[in-house]
Amino acid sequence: MPRILLVEPHDATRAAIGEHLAAMGLDVVLGGAPQELADQHAATRPDAVVLAADLPDAEGVTRRLRQIDPLALLVVADRQHLGQARGIQALLPLRANAYVADPTSAELGEKLTLLLSQQAAARARLRGVPLLLSRAAVAQGEVKAGVVARLVHQVWRSLSDGALVLAGDGPERRLYFQRGVPVAAESDDPDEALAGWLGPGLALEAVAHQRARAALASGLSPGAALVSAGALVPGESLRAGLAAHLRGRLLASMGTSRGSWRFHAGDDFAAQLQLVEVAPLPALLEGARGHLPVKHFADALKAVLAAYPVRTAEYDRLVPEVGLAAGDAAVAASLDGRTSTRAVLEAHKADLKEALSLLWFLSMTGAVAFHGTPGNGAARPAGAEGPALPPLPADRAEAIRQAALRILPGTYFHALGVDIAADSTEVERAWREVMARFDPASFAEYEVGDLADLLRSVQDKVTAAHRVLVNDEKRRHYLSFLLLKSELSGARSPGIVLEAEVAMKRGERALRARRNAEAVSALGEAVERNPREPEYLALLAFAQLHDPVLPPRLRAQEAKAHAEAALQLDQGHLRARVVLALAEALAGDHPAARAAIDQALRLHPHSELARRVHLRLLRPARA
Repeated sequence: MPRILLVEPHDATRAAIGEHLAAMGLDVVLGGAPQELADQHAATRPDAVVLAADLPDAEGVTRRLRQIDPLALLVVADRQHLGQARGIQALLPLRANAYVADPTSAELGEKLTLLLSQQAAARARLRGVPLLLSRAAVAQGEVKAGVVARLVHQVWRSLSDGALVLAGDGPERRLYFQRGVPVAAESDDPDEALAGWLGPGLALEAVAHQRARAALASGLSPGAALVSAGALVPGESLRAGLAAHLRGRLLASMGTSRGSWRFHAGDDFAAQLQLVEVAPLPALLEGARGHLPVKHFADALKAVLAAYPVRTAEYDRLVPEVGLAAGDAAVAASLDGRTSTRAVLEAHKADLKEALSLLWFLSMTGAVAFHGTPGNGAARPAGAEGPALPPLPADRAEAIRQAALRILPGTYFHALGVDIAADSTEVERAWREVMARFDPASFAEYEVGDLADLLRSVQDKVTAAHRVLVNDEKRRHYLSFLLLKSELSGARSPGIVLEAEVAMKRGERALRARRNAEAVSALGEAVERNPREPEYLALLAFAQLHDPVLPPRLRAQEAKAHAEAALQLDQGHLRARVVLALAEALAGDHPAARAAIDQALRLHPHSELARRVHLRLLRPARA
């Protein structure tokens, strides 16, 4: 079902358009404030955006939407009910795919249908990198000094597949990752592409360099172009050239300090690009040192100058992946929690930038923590002499243990605290929060004892959950497995449909947020995909009961019809009986309403919900 993000500030118009689009079978998501639309677009990933022409800062909104998803379908809806339409010429700066003078007419639906079919056909032809970049970004933001370094670290830490796109005034640059490791780089600037970048470094003759450029323009891959020009030979020579180029682009990207970034998840590029691997952490440290000013590192550490840096348990794990030079390793070895940050920097005045950048890097990766008092957080190798760390307070240890034991036996959704309708952005945010809460580095000043294994087990479980739930195909297989288990155990009726279950969850979330039009659309989809599930019908009936678009009698009629359909499938369904009672009351038939709720109480005598509705329906009779 295509998803439409509807951005219309006027309630009556929004309701009319939303009802019309939902009736066409479209999944309508209502847009929020203009300043929130970029984040909402990234989170919901709609197939098209319908935007009111008089939205505040409409031009700025459309520019940000295009940065997130350059291929997004955008329909600008002019309005006539508050005066004359502005006209298509006045709205050309919005760079819309289509213009509709009256959004309440059939023209809006017709243009959306045409655009969506063209989009589907175009995307069906896409392969590789174009396909990856045609999807809406799962995350995006503004580039400032140091941001790219942190993004590379986050991608590595989360083992993500995808493309990090850096855009600004100059050429667009792209870094590709597999399981968090950089494997390829591209740029719109020919001088930054492989042939242009390697040419001077290999001291190619002008003729050979020109030949490589021509081969590249003919459609050959960068590596094949250099091979055909005689600049590199297949095998190790080509791989070394590719790796050198990738590392150079990765180092250079650390100095990007303006523009925007976005991350497109997926590994569709793998079959199209020539892939090599470059260790991200050494390149991250070297690139930051080479391109970020001393002030950046000094500002980042300003708040911890009086604190005492100490190596965490993460440090030993990171040492092989970072491969610190002898000087850096010596500085890191001195971080035992007994010397303040200021004193460490004073001792390395001669190479201040190296010391500052190293502390910044170790802090960002979690290899170093900062404590307010000296000594307590000192990291001691096994068997070393020195005072023992104080034990973790008993109440805190018990709280961590109970939280961990709630996570470990549950599903991947339960581990991250998200539901089955959560999108990739929600999964990423939840993963970061849970990982931080159970990070052993957070307890470096204490002796955690047997909790150490428990913390590691939680992080393993949460990392596994993240790997599965951010990948659409893996999530689908996992969810199918969970639903099959639910069927086999007898907890749910047989014949669960995956897409229907996800749509139902979207509807539940919309109901909780009081977005009734969205709830009716999502629950209608659930019923359409699986009309044999009474819970879907009962939830749809409840949503229709509170639908602000329909008049009361029509709401009651729709809700009653779906509640009765649910009861035909399950005579004892509590929610359906309660909604039926409320629908009868809304229609003005209070005797029928009380009879329905009395029947619900007979079938479910201990139901608090049925008792509350029963008391509510008694009030008109006593008044």
